[in-house]
Amino acid sequence: MNIARTIKKNITYRDLGGKSINIEREIPLMDLWKLAKEGNWACYNFIDRKQNLDGFFQYKIYYGHVGDLGYVVSEDELE
Repeated sequence: MNIARTIKKNITYRDLGGKSINIEREIPLMDLWKLAKEGNWACYNFIDRKQNLDGFFQYKIYYGHVGDLGYVVSEDELE
């Protein structure tokens, strides 16, 4: 995929607001939970900060890098 997008400025997590993320792939919601249980910190942190993750979560979820660090973001967090 490798698409660069900008994270919305109002996202305060880890000071990511306004930074560019290089999106590498989409993560289905069920895979997100599985990866978090397997110890993937990017997935775990995303689940921890999002309050509305359920079977009806309406946004696509992406994995990518901001600099050297991997993050998971949803499409509602992108400009």
